[in-house]
Amino acid sequence: MCGDAASLRPEQRVELLAILAADSDEMIRERAAGVLLTQPLPVVLAALARPDAAPEMFAYCAAEFPRRPGVADALARNITCPIEVLRPVVRYLSVSAVQELFEDLDRLSTSPELVTALLASTVVNTEQKKQLLELQREDLEKVEAFADAAETAEPDKAK
Repeated sequence: MCGDAASLRPEQRVELLAILAADSDEMIRERAAGVLLTQPLPVVLAALARPDAAPEMFAYCAAEFPRRPGVADALARNITCPIEVLRPVVRYLSVSAVQELFEDLDRLSTSPELVTALLASTVVNTEQKKQLLELQREDLEKVEAFADAAETAEPDKAK
């Protein structure tokens, strides 16, 4: 498929195969997918961990390898992974990967669908469920509540 494939690092090769597995040409797509199935799991996980991994890599692994150990977690841990790719793999996330998602609530809040999927997850604890429900709230606090809180925090109006 590529003359210089031998000079690529294994995780780069896997990423290139994932890109080719999304090709419009059926023969290329099938051959790349067939080779991807033979790749060692540690190499796939290393490719998913790359900060500059191609979106096709994330999409392919989420669709084809979600049950492989560590794949869902690797998707969740890579902040460059498109958030919409995570929703279908939520049920395969470990407790530690879910915890890491909660460390970036801004990222979580960008996808109501992901929040809903996490609410249905069995690895989300009570405190996390409360945070997810808060993210789902549509009735936002009134401006007065923030003004009252600011007044309480800084009672001297001269400041």
